[in-house]
Amino acid sequence: MSILINAYSTVTNPPAIHFQCNHLHQRGLADPEFIDHLDGFIGFVLSAGDEQMNARRYALWRHIQKVKHQFSFEIEEENFSELAIWAQNANVIMFMPDGTIRNPAGEVLQYPNGEFDINVDMPYPSEALQRKANTEQYLKTLGLQTPKSLPPVVAESEVILRNPQEVAERALALMLIGIQAESFRNNKRIDPQTFKQRCPLGFAALSNNELAFINSKQPAEQEIIQMSWRYEALLPLQWALNWQSELAFADAICDVTSLVQKGMDCSKQGISSVTLRPVKGLLDAMDLHYRLHWIGREFDRQHQQAPAAIITGIVQERHYAFNWLTNFENADWDNVDTPT
Repeated sequence: MSILINAYSTVTNPPAIHFQCNHLHQRGLADPEFIDHLDGFIGFVLSAGDEQMNARRYALWRHIQKVKHQFSFEIEEENFSELAIWAQNANVIMFMPDGTIRNPAGEVLQYPNGEFDINVDMPYPSEALQRKANTEQYLKTLGLQTPKSLPPVVAESEVILRNPQEVAERALALMLIGIQAESFRNNKRIDPQTFKQRCPLGFAALSNNELAFINSKQPAEQEIIQMSWRYEALLPLQWALNWQSELAFADAICDVTSLVQKGMDCSKQGISSVTLRPVKGLLDAMDLHYRLHWIGREFDRQHQQAPAAIITGIVQERHYAFNWLTNFENADWDNVDTPT
């Protein structure tokens, strides 16, 4: 008996299908209707049963957001073992005719009524799970801990980074925001035309919110404080571009003078030949700050002081920068989310 399966893969280059199946169809992000289909799938997951958010629905939602390929095919039951091997390597969840959503091993992740078994594992690429384990071990040496249920960040096989020139332009824009925030704090507002003349690439890359801030006569104090913190988002981007040699632990405010000097130098030299650090190192740093952010928020939730080893504001800004760098939810700069 053949079974129709829809498999949703998060990896950028999934392995070819060599097991026997019929009516194989594949589509990806180039299909203009694919995003709408994925949005509908997310709606199906979230509306099942009592419609209340839980850990499993959240994990399925995040998986679907990362999906880059959909495979549809009919397969005989005797070929399921070969399917499972491919499904694991392609990091898929499978939607079945009975309305269940299953992992590569065929175990039910969610039933049509929304019920699920917490002991059934969500699929993640092996390198992402290893990175999560490494970060957890490192945090343990600092006396810090995050729950085992906190998932890994996007894997090398899944991520699509922003291109280096876009990252450089964003770094220059953040530099200008930091400078203007300082000028407001010192009651010495800089004329926006000065920024446009001295750093045209950074000025052109300003987001809508940033442009409004740069042009403001006197923004609210809270906005000035918020934009001042953007230096801490600038540091990881300069580090990602190899403009800074290291990304120190998030327990000390960054060296603003160094960031501005490097940014201005690179702006003058041009950014056409900029490159990013190897993706593994970028994701290692992202995973660390994702877990540090969870720790900081948990202390806030319990109305407790965060450990002395963490400055929560720094962690939040770095997490924001890394999520933008890795195209989290495909959001533009003003709309980046940092869920934990």
